[in-house]
Amino acid sequence: MDNLLTNQVEAGLFGIFKSRFDIDFNELGKEYFCKNLLGEDFKLASRDLLYLYFDIKKEFNITIPEEDISKGKFSTLNGLVEIIANQLIIKQNNEEIQFHEQCVNK
Repeated sequence: MDNLLTNQVEAGLFGIFKSRFDIDFNELGKEYFCKNLLGEDFKLASRDLLYLYFDIKKEFNITIPEEDISKGKFSTLNGLVEIIANQLIIKQNNEEIQFHEQCVNK
């Protein structure tokens, strides 16, 4: 995964976590990136993940696949970064394909 993309995704997520839950991942460090958001360290409630879901959709303008949620990827910061980065890449590729198709059809 592209480091620039990862850094941009992390920055967006850090902002969401700071404003929504007052959690500062810059202060916590990388060891917290793999900890369960519903666990003892963060103590988020299930409804908090729902708020997070909609904040992510709004911030990154993406759709989060149901299978990523059901596989548990939506439960850690690392998982969220992976989901978002993958969806942004897919979105960019789709936009490039649509642009190419428009140019070819002219």
